[in-house]
Amino acid sequence: MREELQPLEKPIRLLTIAIPTFNRANYLRGLLDSLFDQLVAETRVELIVSDNASPDETQSVVEGFMERGLAIRYIRNETNIGPDSNFQQCFEQAKGTYVWVFGDDDIIPSGGIAKILSYLSSDDYGVVYVSPYEFIHDHVAERIKDRFNRSVEILGSGLDMVRRAGAMLTFISAIIVNKDRYLRTVHQPLSSYVGTNLIQLGWVCPLLASESKHLYIWEKIVAGRGGNCAGWGPCQIFGINLKKIADESFHERPKLASELTNMVLQRWFPSTIMDSRRGTKNALLQENIKELLAPVYKDNWRYWIYVYPLISLPLVLARCWNFMLKYLNRLSRLDEICVEFFSFLLKKSGFSARVDHKPALDGNGRI
Repeated sequence: MREELQPLEKPIRLLTIAIPTFNRANYLRGLLDSLFDQLVAETRVELIVSDNASPDETQSVVEGFMERGLAIRYIRNETNIGPDSNFQQCFEQAKGTYVWVFGDDDIIPSGGIAKILSYLSSDDYGVVYVSPYEFIHDHVAERIKDRFNRSVEILGSGLDMVRRAGAMLTFISAIIVNKDRYLRTVHQPLSSYVGTNLIQLGWVCPLLASESKHLYIWEKIVAGRGGNCAGWGPCQIFGINLKKIADESFHERPKLASELTNMVLQRWFPSTIMDSRRGTKNALLQENIKELLAPVYKDNWRYWIYVYPLISLPLVLARCWNFMLKYLNRLSRLDEICVEFFSFLLKKSGFSARVDHKPALDGNGRI
């Protein structure tokens, strides 16, 4: 059972922003504060807060913003149903064409919503990836730009999106999905993902496997709060659960499954392992990495090159090995970097850049 406070019923919106939250009223206040001016007069966006029975002042925070005029559908669970089920509730309750399940501790900087809406209204996409940047204290002062000043890129397949975003497809605040398209795909019940800590892949993977085109937004429109994760097992989630989900979701598209898991081994695990060994992130060290990952990836050479040496070598040697891996990864992306660089030069020269498919604007700044 749950209580629900919501504004009067309105037509289906272009976008739903759904915020699952539990016991983080201060972070939620910061997020809603960043959204207030952007949404208070914006009729194309539905805003949901799904409160997982928070014992703190979350309810009063939400009601305070509602009293100020921010239209929020506030759903408060009578008991804590767990994070995955709360995420599922957010997605299922959303009435927008596009759904953005957004972390309660992250921020959408000023102007971000207007840009997102302009992109969403320009075409029909399956998955929209919004490039995040990390902040610790001040999301305004710490904001960065894309190194080539790119705006957006249209991708023709799910494989292209996986190659672009990699493990970041699991970062929930960076992912917007077309719910209308999702409902027309073949997909597993979202309840089957509960307990994986990756329920968001339940609505992402079917769209990546579909014939949809996707949008990659290079501009840094999402501020992701750094150093705010705890109580989770990275090896279990990203090493085992993710592979199982990928294999099951992409059983007819095995290339997609292998590409996603390989990207995690090659790009995500090395930096996470080294952060753990340096002491900046400790969650990984609480697991037996070899015991968990070796049985799953023993036949994948990437495990033995990108993961095993970093957890087996003394720290000094592991740092050297990791430096070499970063260099090799840069070499493997040399062609891509060259294309990006020359596209940047063409754009600065007034020519259309292939990687920048920003929709044309009319005289009023509309798409």
